[in-house]
Amino acid sequence: MTETPQSADTAPDEEKWLTPGVKGIGSASFLADVGHEIPSALLPSLLTSTLGAPAAALGVIEGISDALAGAARFGGGVLADDPARRRKVAVGGYATTAVLGAATAGATAVWQVGLLRAAAWTARGLRVPARNALLADIVPAKTYGRAYGFERMMDNLGAIFGPILALALVAWLGVQWAIGLSAIPGLLVAGAIIYAIRKTPRSTSRDKAPLKIRIKPVLSGGLGRLLGGGHSV
Repeated sequence: MTETPQSADTAPDEEKWLTPGVKGIGSASFLADVGHEIPSALLPSLLTSTLGAPAAALGVIEGISDALAGAARFGGGVLADDPARRRKVAVGGYATTAVLGAATAGATAVWQVGLLRAAAWTARGLRVPARNALLADIVPAKTYGRAYGFERMMDNLGAIFGPILALALVAWLGVQWAIGLSAIPGLLVAGAIIYAIRKTPRSTSRDKAPLKIRIKPVLSGGLGRLLGGGHSV
């Protein structure tokens, strides 16, 4: 009894996960982390040495910024549900984070650093769901694990390379110049994400639904039980 040969069309499709679009999003994650890890690594020095703020100021600024980033992800998820919106949010979120992060180099008061940092982290939180949705648009469902694993790897590589680059830039130019130059990799991200979007198949056009935040439908299925189990650990 002869074995039916595997269809030539199915097998290659399952292998095609490291596409130009996935590489573009991976590059965007790498460059974004390089761009925002530079001001993150140098923020303590900017606050305490340059602006003369107490160490507690750093904790307050980082705490508020992280809280806003977390809340913004929830709102960003609502925006990312719409294919047209998610593209704009991804590009705008990456570019805004880069510009605001680099702008802290020109801050002359602690409150200015806090405001810029909080706004940058809010933009960062907004664009994360949009990026994830774009990645899901590019690859088949069977290869989500590999595609998201690649994106996370690139993100972590950026988190390693960013502080190393920050140290080199500080030794060469000083803290404020180093933070200002973080805009370069940050803005390159916008190019990488635009490239990825061009490689993403366009979703079927549909009428824009009104933006509504609905929590109950999200938690009513398996996700609710998963989150409940996570809180009980």
